[in-house]
Amino acid sequence: MTETTNGLEVIVARSAGTCFGVEAAIDLAEQHRKPILGPIVHNPQIVNNLAAKGIPIYERYQALDDLSEEEVKEVVITAHGYPKELKEALREKGITFHDATCPVLLKWVYRKIATFENEGYRIILIGNPDHAEIIASRSYGGDIKVVYSEADVDNLSDDLGAKTVAICQTTITKEKFQHLTNYIRETKYPKMRAIDTRCKPVKNQQQAVEDLAQWVDAFLIIGGFNSSNTTNLANLSKKYLPETTYHIDSPDLIRSDWLQGVRHIGIGAGTSTPKSQINDVQQKIAEMYPGPVFFRKEGKDGEILDGDFTPEDEI
Repeated sequence: MTETTNGLEVIVARSAGTCFGVEAAIDLAEQHRKPILGPIVHNPQIVNNLAAKGIPIYERYQALDDLSEEEVKEVVITAHGYPKELKEALREKGITFHDATCPVLLKWVYRKIATFENEGYRIILIGNPDHAEIIASRSYGGDIKVVYSEADVDNLSDDLGAKTVAICQTTITKEKFQHLTNYIRETKYPKMRAIDTRCKPVKNQQQAVEDLAQWVDAFLIIGGFNSSNTTNLANLSKKYLPETTYHIDSPDLIRSDWLQGVRHIGIGAGTSTPKSQINDVQQKIAEMYPGPVFFRKEGKDGEILDGDFTPEDEI
């Protein structure tokens, strides 16, 4: 790589990194230091750091008999939530659980499910059926239908009734939610209501990445490959930078050729990505780039305060 006199500008998206729910979950895990039922968040660095502190990481849906045999008396539930029936089973076994479920799920999504069902609505949950959040969320309703593709919609019955409402996974993109909502109305339930239940930090990060991707030359999205919200950020960036969007979970993955001929590179990070991980990526870029590197953060501070939920948007 030849040195450039113009240098490289590295711009962190105006909203990037851990949200209040993730930070609270990590604090809870470190406070109690009890076995965690699954990765506390979908970020290997955070999970490995907790394990290095001697905190056991179990399978998310660990068999209760195994927990009893190991004489486990206390566990921590991850930020993604836990099925209602499994929480009840833990209580029946006399196992205390410390609940790190994101407040947006506990205080917003689960309550909406209960409210809509009490009002006689049939609920459609738009999201990945294999994701821990969806597995937990659907357990808080009586008969929630989960869809994640047009094929899933095609398999819905025609008898859900006139009062039908769609809500969504908190980390899904608005584009996907709107697409499937429109498809459901066109093919199944024309009068269906649709409530955008993405959380505010996710909305902020998605919009920030989409805005920044439209004028930088390349984009680094930082976070776990198993993180839904981080993967969605990468997909949003690829709409504008299909060849120069790179999803990484470690600064060691950065390649020098990604920086060649680049004047402006954006950095985005999911809600499970700690600020330290963003700093490590910036440091790695500074070490790798042969010319001057300038760092700045775009726009206003994107920090989200605890309890700052977005009122639902009906679409």
